[in-house]
Amino acid sequence: MSLSNAKMLMRDLAKSLGTDGDVLGDDGLCTITVGEKWIPPVHICYLDPDNSMLFFAEIGLLTSDRELEILRELMHRQYLFSATNGVTTSLSGDRNALTVQFKFSLADLTAQDLGQYLNDFVGEVARVKILVCGRKPEDDASGSDAAGEVDHALSGLALNV
Repeated sequence: MSLSNAKMLMRDLAKSLGTDGDVLGDDGLCTITVGEKWIPPVHICYLDPDNSMLFFAEIGLLTSDRELEILRELMHRQYLFSATNGVTTSLSGDRNALTVQFKFSLADLTAQDLGQYLNDFVGEVARVKILVCGRKPEDDASGSDAAGEVDHALSGLALNV
């Protein structure tokens, strides 16, 4: 597969979401937003050397008041990828920024598969954001707690490309 095939997959995915035209740029990059404004943008990057794609989102800065608790919970979720759909988290050393990423091969991938990967990724981004904030950031009345539970409103996220 090549960049042109990756662009075609993204174009087909965007069309299924109601947006026409090229989404992935000639540089192999694009950014999408989700219907929920508190969920950070998802950056998408085509990686030519190994014909893969990377989804990436920055959750925010991890503060010291809950750092150990949050990192412990993230490590439990990472154990054998038991609760993450293969999504990983990382922490930048210079700024203490928490990120979520998912890298996957484009070999034999369909637009439907890509859409499922993206939906799973956005769900994980939402869970980590809730874990960090202790609740949905724009909804103090949310029933979500620091254990990373996602309320029913997140089960059908709408993507805006």
